[in-house]
Amino acid sequence: MEIQINDQNLDFTIEEHETLGDVVKDIETWLSGTDLVLYSVKHGDRELLSLPHEQWADTPHTEVKTLNIMVKHTRELAVLNLQTILEYLDMLKTAVGSDDRALLAELLPGFSALTESLQKHFQGSGTVVQAMTSLFANINAEQVSAWEDEKRQQAFKLIALIRAQVSFRLDELQDPKTALKTLSGALKICIEEISEISILLQTGKDKQAMETMVRFSELSQSLVRVLASVFREKGEATGQLNVGGMTLRDFYQELNGILSELLEAFEAKDSVLIGDLMEYEIAPRLEQLRAFLQELP
Repeated sequence: MEIQINDQNLDFTIEEHETLGDVVKDIETWLSGTDLVLYSVKHGDRELLSLPHEQWADTPHTEVKTLNIMVKHTRELAVLNLQTILEYLDMLKTAVGSDDRALLAELLPGFSALTESLQKHFQGSGTVVQAMTSLFANINAEQVSAWEDEKRQQAFKLIALIRAQVSFRLDELQDPKTALKTLSGALKICIEEISEISILLQTGKDKQAMETMVRFSELSQSLVRVLASVFREKGEATGQLNVGGMTLRDFYQELNGILSELLEAFEAKDSVLIGDLMEYEIAPRLEQLRAFLQELP
């Protein structure tokens, strides 16, 4: 058997009694630990990965002359998936807005796949994705067509919010330097917002306080991802970067510990402790992080 990966011959040892399924599994194992993912496996004109495993896995490797394999970088796959999500959201908005039942009937069965993809890209999914799932899951075109205008506008708002998140994640992957500048500006606003959490709790605005915490948590996660992408492109290790006299890794570990303490105080509605943590522990560290971001070339 001749194996080609991305049109290049692969020198790969195959045991005498291995089946086609064994060979594909061995290649997946060989790729594990890299940033490459098996994307396509073709035998003749058949795309094996799109077929039920039992239809081809037991084929003796001696019956296969050439196996054409394509692998892609995990970042490339993420970009393709995010672009597909954006296309789906745009079509869904059009279908809901124009009451296109044929298009709705085509799109709605794929909604569960959309939510699975969103959960992979946005761990924890967030309240917006959950709200959209409760709106669109297990519903048919006729039911959507019967929506009142208020519910239709709610759908538009949720689609727009999710689309914005997906678009920014796409920017993170395609242009991390620009995304980092955007996050640096967002961090300044976030520092001002979270300094008000104690007051929000004292005045009974618990929901608004929680929403502020969620935004900060999402921003913090985005910063970790984008910083890693920027310095991976430059061939530098984030573990060697210095923020406030600490490596970036140690800085985030310490910050995460303080955030855990803040969350406990938040759940206990201890506004005094929240205020102290924000003023003396978190705010100074966020200012150090912001200064670090501004100094990056």
